Amino acid sequence: LAVPSDPIPGDRTRGTSLLEGRALYHGQEIALADLDFAALDVSPGLARYLQSFEWLRDLAAAGSRSETVPIAEALMRNWLETHSGKVAESAWRSDMWGQRVLLWTSYSPLILSSDDLVYRSAVLNTLARGARHLDRAAPKESPGLTQVRAWAGIIGAGLLVQGGEPRVARGEAGLERSLSQTLTADGGMICRSPIAQLDLVETLGMLRAAYDARAMEFPVAFQSALSFAVPALLGVTLGDGGLSSWQGGPPIPGRRIAAAIEASGHRALPLRQARDWGYQRMAAGDTVLVVDGAPPPSMRLETGGCASTLAFELSHGPHRIVVNCGGAGGTALPKSFADGLRTTAAHSTLTVADSNSTALNPDGSLGRGVVEVELSRAERNGVSRLSASHDGYVQRLSLIHISEPTRLD
Repeated sequence: LAVPSDPIPGDRTRGTSLLEGRALYHGQEIALADLDFAALDVSPGLARYLQSFEWLRDLAAAGSRSETVPIAEALMRNWLETHSGKVAESAWRSDMWGQRVLLWTSYSPLILSSDDLVYRSAVLNTLARGARHLDRAAPKESPGLTQVRAWAGIIGAGLLVQGGEPRVARGEAGLERSLSQTLTADGGMICRSPIAQLDLVETLGMLRAAYDARAMEFPVAFQSALSFAVPALLGVTLGDGGLSSWQGGPPIPGRRIAAAIEASGHRALPLRQARDWGYQRMAAGDTVLVVDGAPPPSMRLETGGCASTLAFELSHGPHRIVVNCGGAGGTALPKSFADGLRTTAAHSTLTVADSNSTALNPDGSLGRGVVEVELSRAERNGVSRLSASHDGYVQRLSLIHISEPTRLD
């Protein structure tokens, strides 16, 4: 019914690689001629990049329509041959389909330009099947990014696919409920991941574009969610405008953050104190400090969380001076290396007896450790004073980690 404009710009470098016959993602690559969606022997990050069709925006950024259509159609035919006829965990996850609905509709000129009616019918029928799959799956998901993306996909299909209008009201109610359960009172995600926060803002930005394409008003509840989520996201950026590295997220360049904020339609100042989300931001002149001032996310909410309580990152202007190691970010690092990036020692904070402030279980979940963080912050005459402590070492070592006041003026 309409073709939204994707508000998130693609990566020209990755797009150029696709034009040259290679899929490139964080230093990994696979020749398109060797790509078999039935047996993707690649890292989880590259697999997600391919399965979600995120590569469409990169391809579109790198060439003309005549250059990009053949590649987009070839990859689409490859994917349809493997996944259109049966539900498979690797390709039919709710968050994957939610993202895919928004990307397929935004880049429909690339994937639906063929005169082959059988192929076009296969694309549209699979899109409809994906929407029906989300109808069933979204309510069953737990609050978080996966559920948000699933409900966004339902709304996108309702707005853009013929005959889907009944989905819109149900999807709006579901997404409103999911956002209320996914975002804390100060706008941060319950999983405490800034990269997930960015993904959420981008998802809502793409959904806003779908409403714009239909000349329909973006619901007030979604606008309100963005009005809280955007300041929280900006609160964990450094002087270069990019994300600091928390809960397994790699450093993200400022241009992507700026594009997400533009897509959201909300201008805001960075949130300085996010007690519920757990991050504290201090700034003086060109110096910015971001502190993890809360326990790791609950083991019930997330695997892959990090033992980073009371760690900090510091920048001056565009220069990052003190940083955490960051997460594996979907790269092909060995599991032992990726697990090491979750430890307390991989963060800029005190480590006692070479142990973690919160235990990391072999299955990726978090064990015992930090339960309570006491934090005191005072602002007076342009001076910020922050002190905090956590109890992560009390049970094992009878020690409390106290971070003495920091003064920035």
